[in-house]
Amino acid sequence: MAADKTTPKYVLVEDYLRNQIKKNRISDRLPGERALAAELGFSYMTVRKAVENLVNEGLLYKVPTKGTFIADQKANKTRTRTIGYFLDSRIAGGLSSPYYSMIFNAIEKQATRQGYSLVYFSDSSDSNLQMILQKLDGVIASSFLRIENLIQQMKAIVPVVAIDNSVADKTIPSVIVDNFNAQIQSVDYLCSLGHQHIGFMTGLEDSDAGKNRYAGYKSGLIKQGIEVDPALVFRGNYTFGSGVSGAQYFLELEQRPSAIICANDSMALGAISKLHQEGLEVPADMSIVGFDDIDIARQITPPLTTVSVPIDEIASCAFNMLTSLIEGRTLENRHVALEAHLVARGTSREPAKSEVTA
Repeated sequence: MAADKTTPKYVLVEDYLRNQIKKNRISDRLPGERALAAELGFSYMTVRKAVENLVNEGLLYKVPTKGTFIADQKANKTRTRTIGYFLDSRIAGGLSSPYYSMIFNAIEKQATRQGYSLVYFSDSSDSNLQMILQKLDGVIASSFLRIENLIQQMKAIVPVVAIDNSVADKTIPSVIVDNFNAQIQSVDYLCSLGHQHIGFMTGLEDSDAGKNRYAGYKSGLIKQGIEVDPALVFRGNYTFGSGVSGAQYFLELEQRPSAIICANDSMALGAISKLHQEGLEVPADMSIVGFDDIDIARQITPPLTTVSVPIDEIASCAFNMLTSLIEGRTLENRHVALEAHLVARGTSREPAKSEVTA
């Protein structure tokens, strides 16, 4: 590439890249910056500056460890009136897990009302992801820290709204639950019944939701003047099996807790199952509190005391945000935190007198 002596070299590179994109000679991902430098006969730093300027301009979009992409691909897409729901394939149970099944069904109802189709996908391989996204107008993604780079890739092609957890890139809209204050409600409620020795089963630690539920538990104890005891914390992973393991852990403590708060309902159900297996009654021998209010929480005997998450509101808010982005409208509020509320049912009661005085 011949250099114009009066024009900065990085500007020449910018112009070259714009022209290549305009002529669809570069239609997806840019070649590596060093490869471009060798091809054009300029230094790596010159090419890097040009690329950074085009990223700042909004023409290009960088995805860490993946490369640099054309950011205006979505502007040229043909509308399909189909949106996607993405859930990381490493989530235990996937779409069959009670919580994510409820989320998908609620989003599907919203889509149907507005004349959209909804497809579920979890394949994040580069080739399949590109093929799937080309058929979608936008994506609602259950966000986790480990897939933020993947969400960035999606954003380069279609509008994306994150749910469950926000994304470090605050230009990506999000709908989350106020997990912190909801968990404080659980602690306040159990303390109002007279519980002072309260165990906690955490959820996944690579998400704000999991961290904030644990932080809410600790803050709730401190608010009630109760010292946080690390021995009363079991590291769970949201599965029924980890609820069973967590209950076993608490039963083996020298001083058992009189109540256990679980970071989701599946773990609470696992804990109840294990307690029953050991000949203990819930709530007579131990109170259990869950989080999410999945359908079975209301169907078991006794019904589960839990934090009710506003599933329909999450779906409605996320869907409306996404369709606004698809239609090019400006969002007044890009980040929404919805309230969740404790629902007291049959798995909680005041502790036995021996537990209070222990």
